[in-house]
Amino acid sequence: MMLNEKQERLKELLENNIKNEKVGTAIAITGSWGIGKTYFWNDFLKKVVADEQKRRHLPLNVRLKHKNIFDKKYAYVSLFGIESLADLKTAIALKMSSNGVNDETTKKLEIPPFIKRAISGLRDVRVINRDYGISASAKILESLLYFQVKDAIICFDDFERMSNKLDIKDVMGLANQLKLEKNCQIILILDETKISHEKKGDGEKKVEGESKKDKYSEYKEKLINETIKITSVEPLIRENVNDIDKQLVDLMVKFANELDIHNFRFFQKVIKLYKQFLESLDKNVAYSTKEIILVRVLVGCFLELFGQSQKIDWIDIKNGEEKLDEEKIKIYRKLKKISYNIVRIDPLFLEFEKIFQQVGSFDSVILTDIAKKEWLNKSNLDKNAKFESLTEKYYEENFTKDDLDNLMELIRNNVNLFSGYQLKKTIEFLCDENKEEIFSLIKPYIKRLYLEGGKTKAQLKEEYGGHFETFIDILDECKVDTIIDEKSIVLYKVINSGFDSTGSDPKILESFSKDDWNEFLGQSRAEIFPKKYRFDNLNRVLKSVRFLYKSNFIPEQTLKSIEGDFVTILNDLMEKVDENEPQELRLRFEYWKKKLELGKA
Repeated sequence: MMLNEKQERLKELLENNIKNEKVGTAIAITGSWGIGKTYFWNDFLKKVVADEQKRRHLPLNVRLKHKNIFDKKYAYVSLFGIESLADLKTAIALKMSSNGVNDETTKKLEIPPFIKRAISGLRDVRVINRDYGISASAKILESLLYFQVKDAIICFDDFERMSNKLDIKDVMGLANQLKLEKNCQIILILDETKISHEKKGDGEKKVEGESKKDKYSEYKEKLINETIKITSVEPLIRENVNDIDKQLVDLMVKFANELDIHNFRFFQKVIKLYKQFLESLDKNVAYSTKEIILVRVLVGCFLELFGQSQKIDWIDIKNGEEKLDEEKIKIYRKLKKISYNIVRIDPLFLEFEKIFQQVGSFDSVILTDIAKKEWLNKSNLDKNAKFESLTEKYYEENFTKDDLDNLMELIRNNVNLFSGYQLKKTIEFLCDENKEEIFSLIKPYIKRLYLEGGKTKAQLKEEYGGHFETFIDILDECKVDTIIDEKSIVLYKVINSGFDSTGSDPKILESFSKDDWNEFLGQSRAEIFPKKYRFDNLNRVLKSVRFLYKSNFIPEQTLKSIEGDFVTILNDLMEKVDENEPQELRLRFEYWKKKLELGKA
């Protein structure tokens, strides 16, 4: 059933009850967190109000005589922050509008705002003024206000965030009373899976947490007459993307369905970032460019928000299906099914990985910088797609001599358009003659990337590795390494495994000075790039050292000493950053300093 059909069903249920029944009704709108339950209800009300607007041309006395069926009192009450049944009753009374669809009659009949403000003020001071009767006065006024609550539509929301001080059986009992005794139409908006257990303090037993589920199940049967389930985020996506190409909207819907992501807040973030990125491009941007940007934003947000729970990360996508376990393969194949562009490790993939992992947020300067890259040119995107198509043909075992010639020609003319991961994958299946040609093409490109500051050694090794690792190591013609060999060996073990906790490795690691770390993190490039390219090494080393600590390979004292050195290095570098440096650099400093201080990197 589509969203509009469910809204029609809701309208029928309410109309039938209001017209034909002597007691009210209770309707539950259920669905997972973020799927759009409140949106569904508000959109329904919006349409009801729109219907009333169509009658505005009629005289007021005619409209009052022939009322809209929904021309009733209305209150929307969030249960968040309400801690007692008395507070809930007061909230209903204070939020009650005399007419939910017609502001003309509301203004004429509603309780004056100054009275509501006065009662709220009395309630705020009643705790410290009990001896002077203010509390009693407030309670009397509250009771009088609540007495007027009848023949109304009342919506209760945020059941999942309800305080433990407020018992769910009391809330549902009150709703039942309003339905049966006050002829109210009750709307309950909730995620039934999120109210299965009460929030527990440290001293509470797990079995106590089941009472909330039991109470809800018991009163649900007594209270709720109908349930409308919201099962997909698709209507919300389509409603909020009027200015985005239909094919891209379909892509987001496919992403939601394949990965079972029915949380509109996720897609709100995706849409916001996508639009920010698009604003940095020319207005006449090609569809293929829009698609690759959306794909990169989708996968970045997915890995950031769901990567840990789904047990998949950027490195898993880069490794490819053949290096993943069964659980990760399922996610990888879903991503690939949505769009092959998702698993294509092109330069834009690596740029987005860097932003999401190191900066932690997008910035207009960073977006503009990426937008200017040659990769986003339609012609170059087409070449990248052709490159991927040809390499896929090899793995599908229908690769021909013509395909090989086309692939080699593509690389000869456009080697700088492809990432190391793409080229490395190609080298793996080329014959020796072709490999040598690729080597001769790639080496100058790697050297240019390094010397012009496009990549760090760590990045180049990660991308190219294998045949090129030695070449990358000797790129720096002016080596100024001062760290003795045993320290270099231990650091290599820290990052690449093989650390021997029973031998001399822990003592050697403990002996590292700030200067040692400064040298390693800078990768001997202090004179060429004095600040900018130390973050990748910092990330790898820090994660590795913390892993050693968690595995009881090194004591906490060693970990704290290393973290302290890193903070000092960052502070020293931050003092040298001037306004001419890229915004990305300042963001990275702040991001890593915060991570170090919190101990969460």
